[in-house]
Amino acid sequence: MSLQSVIDKATFLNINKRKVTGTSISRSGQYKTSLRSPVPYSFTVGAPGGLKYSENRGLLEDLDSTDRIAEANVDIGATNSSISYLTAYQGDANTTQLSALVLDSVSGANVLIDTTGATGHSGTLFKKGDYLQPLGNTSTYRYPYQVTSDVAFTSGTVTVPVHRPVLSQNGVALNTGGFRIGNDVRFHVKAFVMPTYTVVPYDLITFDTDFELIEVIE
Repeated sequence: MSLQSVIDKATFLNINKRKVTGTSISRSGQYKTSLRSPVPYSFTVGAPGGLKYSENRGLLEDLDSTDRIAEANVDIGATNSSISYLTAYQGDANTTQLSALVLDSVSGANVLIDTTGATGHSGTLFKKGDYLQPLGNTSTYRYPYQVTSDVAFTSGTVTVPVHRPVLSQNGVALNTGGFRIGNDVRFHVKAFVMPTYTVVPYDLITFDTDFELIEVIE
């Protein structure tokens, strides 16, 4: 729970999911770019301020144990409701309707969803920027996505475009199952920058830099 606690207490949060590209300039002066896949989420998490050492020794021990080796399963807004606006679902479906959505299949950067079980179709199913995460046939699928254009809430099979090609996962079939949506999505991350800490008078913890996390792509 150490990295989750850091996210929940962060002074700021930078979310980066932009495409990873390689660039080169040819002898003739042509500037070329190439897309590198996959496209992982990365996060810069503002180090928490004002934490008392006497109340957070357990957190510091967890951070020392985690270092940059252990993978963490974290959320943004489910554990701490004060930051829930960052990942909040903005479409028009209610909780019952969302729970009735069923994964049909995936194709490239599209998620196909069967909405026939969600009665009362109207309005917008997903707004651009909404988060969703298929569960797959085992309910263990690990990669979240963001919707890249508004999607109407109609009955049948709805195509939802997402920000990156849908990633495969060993042992998980993406042809059935429900979804995590909005605050419920989870990110599997490791810290590639883990700050050290100092205790200063009186009883306060300071970190020497911010935390930098990156999504683990298997």
